[in-house]
Amino acid sequence: MNQFKSRHAGPRLLLAHLRVALLPARLALVLLLLSAVGPPALAQRQVGTIGPPPRQTPQRQTSAEALPPLPLPATPLRRSEPKAEPKAPLFIARLIYGSEQDYMPNPGDIDNLLRHVRYQVDSWYGETSVKLDELVAMHREGKTYNVPIVYMVGYESFSFTPEQRAALQAYLVDGGTLLGSAALGSKQFTESFATEMKAIFPDRRFDALPLDHPILRAYYPYSNVHYFQASEGVNSKSQGPPVLLGLNIAARTAVIYSPYDMTCGWDEFFAPSAPRAGNVKPAATQAVMPDDAIRLGVNIVSYVAADRRFAVAQADTREILGEQPEHRAAVTIGHLRHQGDWNADPNSLFQLIRLTHDRTSIPVDFAIKPVDANVEQLAETPIVVMTGMDDPGLSADEVQALRRHLNAGGFLFINNTSGFARFDRDARALVAAIYPDQKMVPVPADHGLMAGLYKLDAMRDAGTLAPRDPQLEMVSVQGRAVIVYSPNDTLALLKGIHDAYANAYDADSARQMSLNVLSYALRH
Repeated sequence: MNQFKSRHAGPRLLLAHLRVALLPARLALVLLLLSAVGPPALAQRQVGTIGPPPRQTPQRQTSAEALPPLPLPATPLRRSEPKAEPKAPLFIARLIYGSEQDYMPNPGDIDNLLRHVRYQVDSWYGETSVKLDELVAMHREGKTYNVPIVYMVGYESFSFTPEQRAALQAYLVDGGTLLGSAALGSKQFTESFATEMKAIFPDRRFDALPLDHPILRAYYPYSNVHYFQASEGVNSKSQGPPVLLGLNIAARTAVIYSPYDMTCGWDEFFAPSAPRAGNVKPAATQAVMPDDAIRLGVNIVSYVAADRRFAVAQADTREILGEQPEHRAAVTIGHLRHQGDWNADPNSLFQLIRLTHDRTSIPVDFAIKPVDANVEQLAETPIVVMTGMDDPGLSADEVQALRRHLNAGGFLFINNTSGFARFDRDARALVAAIYPDQKMVPVPADHGLMAGLYKLDAMRDAGTLAPRDPQLEMVSVQGRAVIVYSPNDTLALLKGIHDAYANAYDADSARQMSLNVLSYALRH
């Protein structure tokens, strides 16, 4: 990316050129020479950068006492002097990695983004940098890196070592967030990033975020984004749905990635054309326009900040320990494995077991058994819980195995983790595939699911605590509910803390509804 330095002259040089025609020749020459040299900040830029340097931190004016020299006796006068502002809490760390990558194409991008966050959201955060080798060293010592976001940007392809992957995995599992962006929309950087995410989390999807994802509505509601393209001096603009990729860990999006350049937009200028490598025609620059890039950046920071406490709490899965009473008679609950994010919120399932043990006389196994959708495994777990946040992707044979299991007396409870629209659509499609001749219907108020252990007439929303109607749907076979579906997250608050953006019930409502569903399944 060393070519970038010669392609972006900077606003100061451009301004000097514009003023040349308006000034006397001698003065114009002086200004032009000064602009070419630039202030000290420009001399400190990294090789290959394409954006302006970071802005100076504003200084506060504080009063102080001063005495005039004469005459005496004197009355103290007030004077003002600049005083540095105290440091903000660190929130984003720029990742320094590789030996050839330009990890900082725009030195002022994060600084400027956080200024917008401060002025628009009234949240004050600071930035720092961290070497990937530092994360590796902390991982070796069993330490946790506590800066909420690690920011990674670049243009060239790259790869990590196994030890570096392990360190990044530990950081993300412990509650951190990895934010990535392709400089100039570099396809080779995006391909490398996707390859590394697959290597770090081989069992999790790295895919486009749905339009109802909280990041796209955390502060600014987004359904359309303006894009900018540049190729060898030819520029064009377009618009379309926002494109962000994500990877979920424990019911939150822990990896957020933009295949379009946002670093230039955060620095409030249009991305230049991509560099030419030898005689190879460069790829077109693909970037989000500055206004949208900043707003999406504010959304990302807002999302991570709101879910920070939740992310740290989810880092530890709280299993149930202790002596198992009536172990032989205990019912084992199966957790259905599928092609989507099937284990999005393991803590909630363990809390369901704990509540069942503490509040009912039902003998239930403390362990939750992961099962695949085949007849042999399903036969060992009459009660099966399915959770997720995206398409389960079950095959026709797996759908048939579920139908046989349910017709033989089994029970399937489907919980929409976080209550997102994508899983709602896919869950309904799965139920329709299992029973194509039936439709899911709302559970009546006098049904055993609604008036079993508890009468569900005082449900509340998790976020607002406002009253809300209980929503359960079911498919019945010979008068018995065999599939129960909750379009809202019924399990989220069982652990006492939840995703701030989840469509969920409050803690008491969640306990009552989940225990009603489980007790009904065990009694039928």
